[in-house]
Amino acid sequence: MVHIHRRAPTLPLWQPRTLFSTDQTVSYLPSQTAPDLGTSSLTFRSGPWKLLVADIKLVFTLLLWVPYILLPWRSTNPYSELYPSWKNMRDLGLHIVLGLLGFIWLIIVIPVWLAAPGLVFALFMLFYCALTTLFCVPLDYGPRVVQSRVQHTSGRETRGDENWVFVNGVAAGNHWLQANVDMISEIFGRPVTGIHNRTYGTVFDLVECLIQRCFSYATKDTRVLYDHLKSILLDDNIRKCVVIAHSQGGIILSTALDSLFADVSSGAFEKMEIYTFGCAANHFNNPIRFVPSPFQPQAPSAGPSAPEERLIKHIEHYCNEHDFVARFGALHFSKDKLSNRFVGKIFENKGHGGHLLNQHYLSPMFAGDSSDFLEMVVEVEEDKAVQRAQVSSEGMTQEEPRSSRSLPPARTEFRMASVEVPNHLDQMRTLGRSIAAPTPGAGWDSAAEASTRASVEISRGRTVKELSRLWRYKDGRSPD
Repeated sequence: MVHIHRRAPTLPLWQPRTLFSTDQTVSYLPSQTAPDLGTSSLTFRSGPWKLLVADIKLVFTLLLWVPYILLPWRSTNPYSELYPSWKNMRDLGLHIVLGLLGFIWLIIVIPVWLAAPGLVFALFMLFYCALTTLFCVPLDYGPRVVQSRVQHTSGRETRGDENWVFVNGVAAGNHWLQANVDMISEIFGRPVTGIHNRTYGTVFDLVECLIQRCFSYATKDTRVLYDHLKSILLDDNIRKCVVIAHSQGGIILSTALDSLFADVSSGAFEKMEIYTFGCAANHFNNPIRFVPSPFQPQAPSAGPSAPEERLIKHIEHYCNEHDFVARFGALHFSKDKLSNRFVGKIFENKGHGGHLLNQHYLSPMFAGDSSDFLEMVVEVEEDKAVQRAQVSSEGMTQEEPRSSRSLPPARTEFRMASVEVPNHLDQMRTLGRSIAAPTPGAGWDSAAEASTRASVEISRGRTVKELSRLWRYKDGRSPD
């Protein structure tokens, strides 16, 4: 049901100019399409403490990017997090105080733990938690689940069989969450449900991110999202579930999906689509529907029109190059960790900074009648995609000599998951739909690399608008 409370501001909105580069491009990394025999989530490759140490080192290497989280800071969009409204200024003031409290805690917690008796340290921690909670009350007060309040204009069809869900990132109070779901609803013409990932200040939220993704810890927000998505997936009256996650919300969504994949039948995920912005997750799973083997070379529904290889057909990640959180998450773990599984298309907006959802992602990318971002021809990262496919096809660690690896029988077949392209490019779908088996003796190496190169060729010379599925939902439209 759509809750109508107020009329949304009129788009288009102010488009912030980059402070970093005049030569702006969009880097594009196709989604992993190979069978991924050699990839897996980092949480199953290393122990949690080892991952935590690596993440802390990563944070220190990226500290110079922290100030760019809020840049550019000007905006005339009432939805923007830094728009000079009273509630925004109040939230910013509270975050400054919480940031100072978190920074002081990081400096003194270890000396206090070493010097003070156990009871004194426990009282110190209790006092600090109470003080932090006090300043968080104005930010977090309200329901865990909120609804968008945008009155949709006439001519936009209300689709009762669709369900749009959003989960926010770090340092977002209830006011910013409401602004997020309202702007998503205004741009894409659908009612949106928001799951509130409550904030404890930027520093403590970052600590929570490290714990969540290194120890696979399911916080209250994760459990709420899990229950909400499970009810949607099991509801036969809903034919489409679109999930949008921002920042820490990407970790929450990734963790919830790991459990949903085990608890919900595979067919239910055909209705799900995922889009993230500045994702902070260190992995993004999307199980393969079928992998051919010597015993069953084709899927039960074999043929050129067989289902997609992966359960979720559409996953897209949007990142700003100079966004600290994106570099801490999706950009690092999809491009620098080749053996890690991070499924989904990666759109990297080169020369741009900023991490705030409304101000630095939705406004410059999707608001208004046109967008420089959408019209840019992508630069496909072919070398990175091929390297990742080669790691996937090897099926063992990179350190092991290649000559010592045994390959599966060459008689197996491999179909690459189809790549979403506009209707006028139908003649190229055949290339993405089916790839012949490699020549005898070639094994998985040739098939995985061939599928990746086919995906690269389909993407080459395309604009973001041609490759982005999310864009085709704009103004109430549907890609279907």
